[in-house]
Amino acid sequence: MPRHTQSQVLYYGTILVPVTASLFLLLQAHPHLLDISSYSQASLPGLFASVLLLPIAALLTRAAVLGCADAFLKRGFKGRDLLKPWEATKEIPESAGLPASIVYVGLLFLLIPFRYASNTAPSPPERAGDGAWIGEITGIERFPHHELSLYLSTLLSLLSAIMLGFLDDVFDIRWRLKMPIPILASLPMLVVYFAGGGGTSVVVPSWPPLLRATFGIVVDLGPLYYLFMSLLSTFSVHSINILAGINGLEVGQALIISLSLCLNSALYLDPRAGQAGSFASRELRDRHLFSLSLLLPFSGCCVGLLALNRYPARVFVGDTWCYFAGQVLACAAILGHFSKTLLLFFIPQVFNFLLSCPQLFGLIPCPRHRLPVALPDGSLTPSVAKCTPALAHSAPLTTKAGLSRLILCVLETLRLVHLTRDSVGNIVQTTNLTIICATLVLCGVTPSSISSSRLVSSGQESGPQPDEKSSASVPEVSSRGSDPNEQGRRSKGPRIDEPTLWTLLMLIQLTGSAFAFAVRYWIAKIVFSATC
Repeated sequence: MPRHTQSQVLYYGTILVPVTASLFLLLQAHPHLLDISSYSQASLPGLFASVLLLPIAALLTRAAVLGCADAFLKRGFKGRDLLKPWEATKEIPESAGLPASIVYVGLLFLLIPFRYASNTAPSPPERAGDGAWIGEITGIERFPHHELSLYLSTLLSLLSAIMLGFLDDVFDIRWRLKMPIPILASLPMLVVYFAGGGGTSVVVPSWPPLLRATFGIVVDLGPLYYLFMSLLSTFSVHSINILAGINGLEVGQALIISLSLCLNSALYLDPRAGQAGSFASRELRDRHLFSLSLLLPFSGCCVGLLALNRYPARVFVGDTWCYFAGQVLACAAILGHFSKTLLLFFIPQVFNFLLSCPQLFGLIPCPRHRLPVALPDGSLTPSVAKCTPALAHSAPLTTKAGLSRLILCVLETLRLVHLTRDSVGNIVQTTNLTIICATLVLCGVTPSSISSSRLVSSGQESGPQPDEKSSASVPEVSSRGSDPNEQGRRSKGPRIDEPTLWTLLMLIQLTGSAFAFAVRYWIAKIVFSATC
């Protein structure tokens, strides 16, 4: 089978097989969902339009990105793929997340009349006049004014995220400065959530019993809950940005999380909601319908963009996509009232962040780019960071060197890093602390001499800068592998190329989603047994 065909099978098989299996399990658990006659615009308003937008979004996104590619190149939005040294001079368009996000927002605007047309009724004889200015919107009977305000606030938050992400692509904002940017984009959504009397209470677990004996069954967090939602929005954006570096990774992880959330919301779509024998209330059903109206078109955009960003990438998505994708997922979860469930589907991203913390907070040296190193034969090896000075084996734990050494030794025991020691046992080098490099180490791939010799050119001295920019835009590194003396040299262990590594990372993401469903619908019933 040709290499290009193998790549297509890996990419689409990794996505389609689990989705098909999930749909089968869903229909097995809820066979009444096959009763098509129970579905209508009245029972599930806006669902059919949202489903129809999925393939439309995929086709329009692909066309829009291809149409903008040449314009991006002419305007200087371009980079080189660091993981393909044999294409060191090839320039690839960047910021493809911009046309993809514009297509998505445009489709959401078009969805408004389809979603809300069935909720309108003839206007009453007496008009509300200018009551809208003081919150007295009574012009149309039975119209879901608050839900529409949530929808419009979501659009405003997404447009803010797109604008801020594109500004980051243009000006390359420093990491410390762009950390709080997603909070600004989430403000419109949070204000409308507050105006609608959004809940701020959480259920206390029934196990261990001491928790409920101390706090009761329900605790109202008040302003702390809004702080949590702001931080969740920030984490959703930056966790996708941090977990990057190979073709298709940013889009692939967003697609799997989005499809997982779609499946989670589909579990609550009972056309008989609120009636005898139904398993969901009307309010619960409507919340998840709202989330699906955001997630289904977004999944389509992911599919269309993945077709161009997968190996070998024809475009790079840029920071615009990371800001936009994280904000979509956060809005869908927060306004759908399952923000805590969203965190479960971000388990691989949470793990990657925790693994990266020693480098992000300066305990261990952090190169500017921590993506793997490409060898001349196309295989990948973990990138490394030099420990200067070396971490002495006798350093006390009360010192920074001692704490850093302890952390690295624990990670080495877990086979998440590969350490290099000198003749007396001092740690002089470690693989970078990312889930990408950890996956290679777990598979038995150890750093080659090439990755060690490229430390300076990879930006070892530049300090923490965790976003990898989709394997792009550092010209001084793009010549990697051009030295003829490096031909034939490779890392120890199995040969893992970029498509294989992408597949492994997507399997990790899918495993995380499966674990999230187990926690949400099995373990949660045990921990919250008194209320579930």
